[in-house]
Amino acid sequence: MTPAPRTPQQRDRRFARVRRVSRGVLVGSGLSSAALVGLFAANAKPSIVSHVVDPTTTTTSPAPTTTASPAPTSTSTTAPPASGGTTPTTAPSAPTTTRPAPTTTTTTAPTPTTTQPTCYTSPSGIQECS
Repeated sequence: MTPAPRTPQQRDRRFARVRRVSRGVLVGSGLSSAALVGLFAANAKPSIVSHVVDPTTTTTSPAPTTTASPAPTSTSTTAPPASGGTTPTTAPSAPTTTRPAPTTTTTTAPTPTTTQPTCYTSPSGIQECS
């Protein structure tokens, strides 16, 4: 038994039906893939632990210190008043000691250095700094 020959119109309808079914399968699989990828991306937990570095943190040295010697002093004496109605006289003053000017030492702290961390973001949106 041989099948009945098909007319060109029947053949064209059959091909059109196969094309519609193929197109539907292709579009449906593309949409379902996109939906599943979106669902998995929304529910995924990051596998990389990122550590955020505070760029405002700086290190500084102690404040400047100053040392100084005490101020020079001088000594003078006055004779006690004499008894017996005489006017007191002033004894010659004691020798005066003069010290050299005090020396001052000033230490200045170095300028603090601040380093900015290098950060990058991966395609999945995770930011890493080092």
